[in-house]
Amino acid sequence: MERFDGRTPELRHAYNICKLQDQFLTEQQLPGFSRHINSLVDDFNELGRLILKALAISLAAPPSFFTDKHSYMLSDDRFNLTTLRMLYYPPVEDQDHGRSSIRCGAHADYCTFTLLAQDSEGGLEVKLRGSDKWERVGHLPGALFINSGETLAIWTDQLYHALQHRVVVPDQVDVRHRGRHSIAYFCHPDNSALIDPKELDITTKQTTSDVAQNAYDITMALAKGAFAHHYS
Repeated sequence: MERFDGRTPELRHAYNICKLQDQFLTEQQLPGFSRHINSLVDDFNELGRLILKALAISLAAPPSFFTDKHSYMLSDDRFNLTTLRMLYYPPVEDQDHGRSSIRCGAHADYCTFTLLAQDSEGGLEVKLRGSDKWERVGHLPGALFINSGETLAIWTDQLYHALQHRVVVPDQVDVRHRGRHSIAYFCHPDNSALIDPKELDITTKQTTSDVAQNAYDITMALAKGAFAHHYS
């Protein structure tokens, strides 16, 4: 169980995929798994590139501004940290409900954006900008949930802010007694890509530093902050 604060148990299991070669997947245990995952990744990557082009156009940048900096998505984590994460949230028994546990604590993703496919069991909540209230996210069959990450927020000088979200244990007895499944595609820039809002024509001027960092260093700094208890 991951613990963002080092105290609250997070009730979930995760299987991360960062490379697509057979030796990095469970092909021997699950014959055909590699073929299915590669097909799924092709679809996610194609949609990811479309969204990156749309983001660039929305910022009056050349359509290839972001795609040029996302060249190695899910090819090798030495060059790009894009990750496909398969998530399972186990059933919560009555004796555990109400205790200081959660399925996934409040956080914002580190990446450019996340694409999330989820089942209908519920529990996902978001906190919108300027509000302290958590809003539940419903399930629309066949739809993907998209949220901006910390890297995009830095890149766009907070014009596209990083969406805080969490997964809570449902109050309904029959729902929390069932497991929850989701698949998350975390779209990251190439590790060496410089994240510099001055390259974009943005007038929010929220950035206080003149030093641009590469995508890898930003992600590592965010991860260290999220799991500070491991470094204290």
